[in-house]
Amino acid sequence: MSEPSSWRTEPEWASGETVRAAPADRRPDPDVIHEGSYVLVYVDRKRSRVVRVSRGARFESDKGVLSLDSVVGLRYGSQVSLSTGVKAYLLRPLHMDLASRFKRVTQVVYPKDAGFMILLSGIGSGSYVLEVGVGTGYLTSFIANAVKPGGLVVGYEVKPEYARVALENLSKLGLDSVVSIRVADARQGIEKPDGREFDAVFIDIPDPWNVYDRLRGVVRPSAPVITFLPTLNQVVRVLEFVESSGCGVDVRVYETLLREFEPSAQALRPRTLYIAHTGYIVFFRLV
Repeated sequence: MSEPSSWRTEPEWASGETVRAAPADRRPDPDVIHEGSYVLVYVDRKRSRVVRVSRGARFESDKGVLSLDSVVGLRYGSQVSLSTGVKAYLLRPLHMDLASRFKRVTQVVYPKDAGFMILLSGIGSGSYVLEVGVGTGYLTSFIANAVKPGGLVVGYEVKPEYARVALENLSKLGLDSVVSIRVADARQGIEKPDGREFDAVFIDIPDPWNVYDRLRGVVRPSAPVITFLPTLNQVVRVLEFVESSGCGVDVRVYETLLREFEPSAQALRPRTLYIAHTGYIVFFRLV
């Protein structure tokens, strides 16, 4: 296999240029919408979309149009009128709102699973995390958001086209500096970043059992290893491997089911349609 390559980018400064942070009194007010800001224009549940404010851009829906030039200088949380007089709110997008704009080249790990996986991992600011199977970079973005500042996510992805798309997606959120994507097969070997062992591992590939033996020596002893799998056949194969190889203890298997309700005080009830089964989560501690 060819030598692994990295898609991580570093800032390029002009020769001799000194870059300093702007004084606090000159930095943009984070609660005020500026050109280039991301805004969630919320009309109702069916008509809400994240847009980036730029000259001449518009938010369009069947309820009316909003010129984004008109929102510059307004504060997040402001109410505005569309061209038809229908009211809309200008909300600050959450991470999951921004990630929904990602270009997708693969299936993604849904937020209900991603959140629980990150909770199981115990990661936080400064953690070094290994991810095997980056795909679109959706789960990667949530992990990166959890480990900043000071942390690093090293992702292994065998397909260069997926690595490019993932890095483009992460760059939109300013997370590319927290992530290093290696175009390489983790089944063939894994390297420690800066000689440091990983604090946790996330795996989303069809045959994770072919990676487990590669973790010793690059991952801290007793570190959590979290694997996401779409079928029970794969879960059984993982359990058989962990038991026979003795590579892990404290083994657990989960399926997350999340049911949302219609938020009506007059008719509170579960939503008719919702995402049910998405996959299975296998957790163990590396030994």
